[in-house]
Amino acid sequence: MDFVTHSLVGVGIGRLAAPTRGHLPAYCLAGMLGGLLPDSDSWLALLGPNIYGLYHRVITHSIVGLLACGVGAGLVALLAARAKRTRRFGWFVTENLSDADVAGLKLSFPRLIAVGVCGAALHWMMDWITGFGNMKPFWPWSDRAYRLGAVYSFDWMICSMTLAWHIGVRRWAPSCRNEILIALAYAVCVSAYVFMRWHQGSDTVW
Repeated sequence: MDFVTHSLVGVGIGRLAAPTRGHLPAYCLAGMLGGLLPDSDSWLALLGPNIYGLYHRVITHSIVGLLACGVGAGLVALLAARAKRTRRFGWFVTENLSDADVAGLKLSFPRLIAVGVCGAALHWMMDWITGFGNMKPFWPWSDRAYRLGAVYSFDWMICSMTLAWHIGVRRWAPSCRNEILIALAYAVCVSAYVFMRWHQGSDTVW
């Protein structure tokens, strides 16, 4: 899946996990990084299409990689928050934060790691529905690759729904309960769309 979708799905997880408005920047940063770090092996493309095709989505998309991405995402978010660098990221997820919003803010490192792991896990799910294979979640214990092959790695419909979800909650800042309902509606719409594509027999290469 494309990096915009991965990023915003991770941000959405961070929004749902953040206990207060002041926590949004750090939690959403952890979710976004968790959603992006599994593709940190994209540099393999520099070694040629054959190497990229064989080894992309192997180590970083395994259970080992999932945990590593979660810890890395949580650690970066925690350090950025302690260095007071996440408030600049805050405009991305909420209106400008005041000093009162972040005063006495306490962050849970295990919770940030959990958000990062969830972001990486949803990265898996988004990659699994695409046609590009070679995702080996049980590496190094198993070399079996998994894919559904229902959509392309960039699907304009899924990307559009993800953008609409993010822009909507950013613009209107719904209550916690409504935000959960909106996230569930997004998940249902994406699932229905993927099922329709799969049921129609759509099979993709990328």
